[in-house]
Amino acid sequence: MKKVRLRSEKAGLPPGAFVRVGHGSGSNTLIRLFEYGTDRVVERQLDSIDVPDTLENGCANAWIDIDGLNDDGLLLSIGERFDLHPLLLEDVLNTDHRPKVEEYHDTLFVVTKMLALDEETGGILSEQICFILRKGLVISFQERPGDVLEPIRERLRMDTGRVRRAGADYLLYSLLDVIVDNYFQIVEDLGGRIEALERKVMLKPGNEDLLTIQELRTALIGVNRYVTPTRELAGRLNTLQSPLIDKSTRRYINDLQDHTVYIAETINTDREILTSLENTYHAGQNARMTQVMKLLTVISTIFIPLTFIVGVFGMNFRYMPELEWHYGYPLVMLAMAVITGLMLLWFRKRKWL
Repeated sequence: MKKVRLRSEKAGLPPGAFVRVGHGSGSNTLIRLFEYGTDRVVERQLDSIDVPDTLENGCANAWIDIDGLNDDGLLLSIGERFDLHPLLLEDVLNTDHRPKVEEYHDTLFVVTKMLALDEETGGILSEQICFILRKGLVISFQERPGDVLEPIRERLRMDTGRVRRAGADYLLYSLLDVIVDNYFQIVEDLGGRIEALERKVMLKPGNEDLLTIQELRTALIGVNRYVTPTRELAGRLNTLQSPLIDKSTRRYINDLQDHTVYIAETINTDREILTSLENTYHAGQNARMTQVMKLLTVISTIFIPLTFIVGVFGMNFRYMPELEWHYGYPLVMLAMAVITGLMLLWFRKRKWL
């Protein structure tokens, strides 16, 4: 199990202290550089943060894509190379941040979460990703290789969409948009599981259904934990008066905010469905228990007169004329059968059966 450092371990340290908090990354750091413009894109893998001071001819923007946060020395060199604020680097290392956006002198710093479904447990896995936006430059930091950003890389390579013809702010929007689109997929997957569970509870509920309801509710809470601050993040980007964000890009960011609002509303709806489903499950369990109690009560009621009869004939008195009857036993059995039949007919007439 990976060691998790808590925020309390930073108590007493000065602001901007270079201390890792959260899950450490066990993977090597991978650095990719995308330089792109309207007519071309240049993709390179770097061994260090030896980024050229000038872009390739025909390239107006660059994206430094950094996977893996286990190399503290590399992160320090990145901070020195691009003159990043110490508090910004501290936030990159603190992987338990909630999504947010902060504005520095010539930099926008964005923290968000990439989410995935755990195929084994059905729970939510989260990974922090940070973006630095400057004029003509985006730098991304994520905890480990493997992400949902590959469609954006393919758009740069294949020149699909408008990402190569727009500025770095549009690239930042595109990266955030594909992360939010993945939220859609997760919420839709959870919604499908809720629908299947709803049909099962209605037709043939089982004891394991209550546990499934709790697991789905926990997963929805996990997604909503990041969707709500992401909605705030999009709203902040939309209203932020920064020269780094073009007016034309704000329209797309507004659409991103609408997506997060829709996801949040869907999550709330699914949680209400789960609450209703839990109530239905308990109501069904109570109804089945009532049926069992009714059956047991009917059986007990039927045996009350029968027990009385056999109790009378089981008394050890010497002088009981019925004991000398030749047909006494079959008559008693017949009488008990008739009483049982009459009681069943009466119960059915009263709709107790």
